[in-house]
Amino acid sequence: MLKDLIGESWYSVLNEEERVCLAKKYTEIETKRKMQEILPCEAENSGIYHALKITPFDKVKVLIMGQDPYPNKEDAHGLAFSKLSGKIPASLKNIFEKINEDTGVGVNISGNLTPWAKQGVLLLNRALSFSKSESLASRNKFWLPVIDIIINKLLKREKPLVIILWGNPANDIEQFSFEREEEYKKHNIFILRSSHPSNMGNAKNSTLKDGKIGAFTTTPNFKKTNELLKSLGEKEIDWRT
Repeated sequence: MLKDLIGESWYSVLNEEERVCLAKKYTEIETKRKMQEILPCEAENSGIYHALKITPFDKVKVLIMGQDPYPNKEDAHGLAFSKLSGKIPASLKNIFEKINEDTGVGVNISGNLTPWAKQGVLLLNRALSFSKSESLASRNKFWLPVIDIIINKLLKREKPLVIILWGNPANDIEQFSFEREEEYKKHNIFILRSSHPSNMGNAKNSTLKDGKIGAFTTTPNFKKTNELLKSLGEKEIDWRT
């Protein structure tokens, strides 16, 4: 069953202990569903492990870390920042505006980021589920073992990777500390950082870590990502949706 949820590529690189961890967390979530609404729902284009299933391990070129799923079943589908339908939220509008500024591509008309995922952009939330009864801190703690497994697998590959981190929660992930950046570069792993593209002033005004990390709107993450991919012999990402 786990193989069906995460896909053959991810399943094949996990050892037995790691497979048990992912399966156990999924089973616990499914048990909770019997008592309360847990998002995202499991469907053909949605699910707890949908990001892994749609972006195979061996195809990941870019990792974008998000926070948690949208709080309604019409939008949450398991890809960070991606929205299945309806009005595009302010943070995603800021992302699209920055893409247009960085790359000159046309205006994005859909909040569904599946086209990115299919090009090798792993859209991974720190918390893979949402429920009204649990705090974000609690959900982060619950999913930490799984997120650690995913990140560590990507960091140990012999394949280039661009990591995009927005906001303090993403930049505070242990594996992505400033002290490790230079060592990662030796293995063609590059970390791009900025404030979060939220609608609370962060995108335009906020810097992080005493100014070490720039504001979202002043950091050309999308342009830099494609420059890095091209220099590494990888196909650039078409950021249109």
